[in-house]
This record gives sequence, C-alpha cells and structure tokens, in this order.
Amino acid sequence: MKPKLHIMIGLFLAVFLVPGVLAAQEFFWCGGDITEMISSEQAEALQATLTQIHGAVTRGMWARGMRNDEETPVTGVVRYDMDKAWDGYTLLCTMGGYIDPDTGVNNPAILIDMEGNVINAWPLTSTPSKILPGGYIIGQEGFLGSSGGQTCPLVQLDWNGDKVWEWRGQPRSPGAEELFGCHHDFQRQGSPVGYYAPGLEPMATGGKTLMLSNYHPPVEQTKHISRHLLHDDALYEVDWEGNLTWQWHAWEYYDQMGFCDAAREAVYETFSGFDPNGGSDYHHFNAASYLGPNKWYDASDLRFHPDNVIFDCRSSNILGIIARHDHPEGQWASGDVIWRVGPDYSYGRPEHKLGQIIGQHHVHMIPQGLPGAGNILVYDNGGNAGYGPLMPGLSPTANNRLREYSRILEFDPVTLEVVWEYANPMARYDDQGNCVEASFFSPFISGAQRLANGNTLICQGSNGRIFEVTAEKEIVWEYISPHLGPVNPEAGQFGSTNIYRAYRIPRSWVPEG
Repeated sequence: MKPKLHIMIGLFLAVFLVPGVLAAQEFFWCGGDITEMISSEQAEALQATLTQIHGAVTRGMWARGMRNDEETPVTGVVRYDMDKAWDGYTLLCTMGGYIDPDTGVNNPAILIDMEGNVINAWPLTSTPSKILPGGYIIGQEGFLGSSGGQTCPLVQLDWNGDKVWEWRGQPRSPGAEELFGCHHDFQRQGSPVGYYAPGLEPMATGGKTLMLSNYHPPVEQTKHISRHLLHDDALYEVDWEGNLTWQWHAWEYYDQMGFCDAAREAVYETFSGFDPNGGSDYHHFNAASYLGPNKWYDASDLRFHPDNVIFDCRSSNILGIIARHDHPEGQWASGDVIWRVGPDYSYGRPEHKLGQIIGQHHVHMIPQGLPGAGNILVYDNGGNAGYGPLMPGLSPTANNRLREYSRILEFDPVTLEVVWEYANPMARYDDQGNCVEASFFSPFISGAQRLANGNTLICQGSNGRIFEVTAEKEIVWEYISPHLGPVNPEAGQFGSTNIYRAYRIPRSWVPEG
C-alpha cells in the first residue's frame, strides 16, 4: 500500500531536510513560512520534489478513494434510514451513464428512487442536469466542435425525452462564427440554485436562464494577465427566446480577484488546462447561481442583492459575488466583484478562519426556506490548486496548495465563521475489518445540497458515491453508483462511475404513472 501523500511530504521534510520540520506541515500548505527552518537549497529541492510529474502537487488532483476493499465491492443503496432521510428522487449526473437495455443508448442523466431503482434516464452529458417541475429536465447535449472545450448546447427535454428548448451558445471570440456553449453550471429563473426550496421553484417553461460559458478575448487585451491565449470564463443570461439579457467576462475584472504579485506571476507564466490550442484555463469557473431572497439583503446589506451572482473558480481557489446593479451611492458598478473569499487564506487574512479552500465546487447561498438559509455552502474538494510559491521565497507556480481530503463547509458570508462542517479524512472499520464509514475525498467534480429537513445531500463525485447526512453528521442514506458507462478503448471510452453532481427532488415534480 502506498503511503499517504501528506505522510510522504512529512517524511521528506523530517528526514531529507532537518529534524523537527515535521510540525511545519500544519501550516505549510496554507502559506506558512518554513524558510527560516531550512536552507534555500533545501527549499528548492522540496519544490522540485513536490512539483515533478506524479509528485505530490501534480498527483493530488487524480487521487481516488475506495468505499470498500476491492474484494467486496458495494454498489446501489447501501444504507437507508427511512425515518431520517428526506424522501424524494435523486438525479445522478454521471460521467459514465446508464445503458438502456432495450435501445442500447447511453444515458448519463439518471433519476433513481430511494431504493436505487432507475425511474428515468436521458442522453445528456455528464455535467449537471436539473429536473424542473412537471418532469422536464435541462442539461447539456453533445459538444460544440473541436475548439468547444467542455462547452455544449443547453437543452430542455420533457419526461419522454423530446426537446422543448435549447440555447446553442455565443461567439467564442469577437466576430467568430464558432460558438462556445454552456459549461459546468446554469440556473433557470425562479430557483436561485437549481434545487428544491419551498416557494422557489424553477420555471418549467419560460423565464430567463443563467449559464456559465467560455470566451477567447483578444491576446492584445490580456497581455497583463497571461502570455498565453486565455480560455476565459463568461456568464450569459438569456430569455426563453434566446435573447441575451446580460453578460459578464472574467478577464475584465482580473484586478478585482485579489491575486498578489507572486500569484499574478504564476498566472502569467503558467499554462493551465489540457488543450494547448484552446487557451489557458486560468480560473476554471465551475459554479454560478443567483443569491435569491435572503436575510442579509433584507437587513440592507446591498452586497447580497437577490439578483447578484455567486461563483467559484476551481483553479484559483476563489469564491465571489458579482453585482448586477450599480450601488446607489457609487461604491460599485454593475459587474464588479463586491464580495470575495480567497485566493489568499494565509495567517492574518479574514479567510484564514475558514481554513485553506482548495479546488472547490458548487458554491451557493442556501436558499430561503431551508435550514441554514443565507449561509454559504461549498464543496471544498482539496486536491491541488492555486497560484503562487509553495512557500515564501520560492518561485511562483501553479497548484501550490494540496490537501488529501474534502470538506463540506457552511459559513456565514458576513463574519466568515464556520457554521457547520463535514469531513472524514480516514475510513473507519469495525472489529471484523469491514468498512463502516468511507473516507471522504473527491479532488474534482462533486457538490452538496441542503435538504428541507436540514440534512445535507453530498456528491462525492470521483468515487460515484452519494450520501445524506444529518446536522449531527449521521449518514442516513448512501448510494454507490453501479453505472459504469461505455467501454470502448478504440474510441477512448474506458468506463467511469464518476458522478459530476447529484440533486434530490420532491416526488411531486415527477409526472404520476
């Protein structure tokens, strides 16, 4: 068995460098300065070790966990307390899919009941789909050409799979004919976050749709950001007819993202992403939603206007809120980032009380009508992300923060005090050696939803694991996906049980019969 990465790092610090440095791990990955404890040559050796191919930093993103040992695989619903779980259907946005036994069609969007039975499935892509009242589903379909990256047309299907609405995308650069579609997240008017909250139902037909997209700004306009073409993030809002009602491009607000000089240097020099021809994906937004009605705005804090948009950036460890309206006294303009957490979580910063957030997904404000309403809920993945030096005094790099477990954080957006947290770095076993509670780590994808009874539904995406926990952190429902998806090595398909995100919906949203 390979030792855990944090143990490897500790041994490297303690043995290869100097005795007593092991304690420095407590703050090393949060920007703590250990350069006074080691020489500059040793610091450079540490950076080389951690950033080499398959080293701790580059490897962290691809770490995997196990629900149980390989000899006793467990799939389907493995735990269900009917008295404590919130009843409904669960939508799985899988990266593998359900192969229809009659047609052979692969359906990555799968709706299951509380016992794990498949109720319906649709041939939408693995990024999130969302059920609307009446049994409609909205999600992404196919990919938009060779330069489309992860973007897809956004479509709405009825219960039977017939298309009732679609949005093809916006030009990928000024004057371009090729389009960038939707990636990672979207919201339909009526529901700020795309899941059930009393009195905040998404519009099944009609209304506006907010979505994440990409954009290639002209290189001459972004020379202050990167020496590479940017695979920039964009936000678009369109009406039911597809008319653009609002747009926002991240590169225009780069100076409001809080990067220090060293982080700016790392962003400038580093190419982030997988497609050398597609541009540097330096932020990698993966969540965007409206704030919706909330107590902070009711108390006259204009930062939390219900129309404002909250987002997060996986690669830069940033959470933020975008203003949709000018401040009445001129403190900000529409489009400004008026609330931000990260990218710096070091000592002395307000964010430090949250702990280092890394590679996060699915940040949103818990909607009005649900327990914890007004607090921020985020899946803090861990893995590796961020820009800057691994520690002060070293040259800036990408992926300069690493943690080998995930956390669900619920926190007050005004004080940044943690209200509730779920984390379980190590699996627990009974006296017979059986796993009774899995370790909790998904370094990419994933999400969390607050349920009407106060429980939290958690998608541990890289393990294909969905589970529901109470406020006391008792697991009352747990599902391990058996849906492997296509296996065709010649076509680059190797099967996957990963789940990008999952949503619990009330039974009333699904047609009877």
